[in-house]
Amino acid sequence: MSTPLGVVAAGHPRSAQAGADALRLGGNAVDAAVAAMLTAFSCEPLLTGLGAGGYMLVVEPGRAAVLLDFFIEAPGRGADVGARAELLPVSVSFGDAIQVFNIGPASVGSYGMPAGVWEASSRFGRIPLAELVAPAARLARDGVELNVPQAYVIEILAGIVTSTPECAALFAPDGRVAGAGDVVRQPELADALERLAAEGPTPFYTGDIAAAIVDWLAARGGVVTAEDLAGYAAVDREPIRAAYRRREVLTNPPPSAGGILIAHALALLDAQASPPSVEEIVAVMEQTQALRTPEFLEGLADPDFVRRFLTRRAPLGSTTHVAVRAGSGTA
Repeated sequence: MSTPLGVVAAGHPRSAQAGADALRLGGNAVDAAVAAMLTAFSCEPLLTGLGAGGYMLVVEPGRAAVLLDFFIEAPGRGADVGARAELLPVSVSFGDAIQVFNIGPASVGSYGMPAGVWEASSRFGRIPLAELVAPAARLARDGVELNVPQAYVIEILAGIVTSTPECAALFAPDGRVAGAGDVVRQPELADALERLAAEGPTPFYTGDIAAAIVDWLAARGGVVTAEDLAGYAAVDREPIRAAYRRREVLTNPPPSAGGILIAHALALLDAQASPPSVEEIVAVMEQTQALRTPEFLEGLADPDFVRRFLTRRAPLGSTTHVAVRAGSGTA
């Protein structure tokens, strides 16, 4: 979605529209990104949400770039590990491949989205969070008509969206999994968004919402504890930098794996004499994804790993994304 004030890319047209609207209201790139994220909770409900986590890379002219890490944390502080339930495997068919997803209360970690949204908005934004939340809350309450891509996501994840009565009430309310053209309403999400804007993240980490989540999970064998949520905080990290065709690219550092793999892919593409074709980009993406081995993931904890990994190889999963570039130069 492009305006004279900037450009917004997102995983759903309404998410992009929300970001563009924030720019028109005088917001900066972070306001637009937050607005798009809040809207995505309703438009892309199986790819992101208040119970999820994420990262935000903030670049402002004249200031050091910041990677705000509000990803999900492994739980278990003070938990009775012996009471942990078994993970529940669900096979998901992607057409040419089948992947097993392990779900259930024991798979749940400490969510970061309420903390991340609040931190990003209060530190970097211009528009009060309540103004950004209002249209997103209305959308959650009124409902969103599923488009074809989101209906496909729900279809292939049917075993997951019907795994609990609460989830089935949203995505299969009449016993049939929702499809393209059906409307998905999330009134409780609307209430939660309005509380986030009015009260900040406190209810989600030390208040009544946190207590309700801990109690629900504990009764079913989950290991997220009150200590886990009370101790959660978004973390500032320094982005890693990679060169690509005389440009400097900033991306996500460890403990995330994605940023290093992106930097490696750019190095492979940069070694070519001419701009890559779509086929070459796909080949490099496949080659890079193959490096996501257990040894690679274990190495992320080593502070020197990024340098060694990229130096050794140069120049040799799914979610949703938002990218914003404002006319002021912020991104």
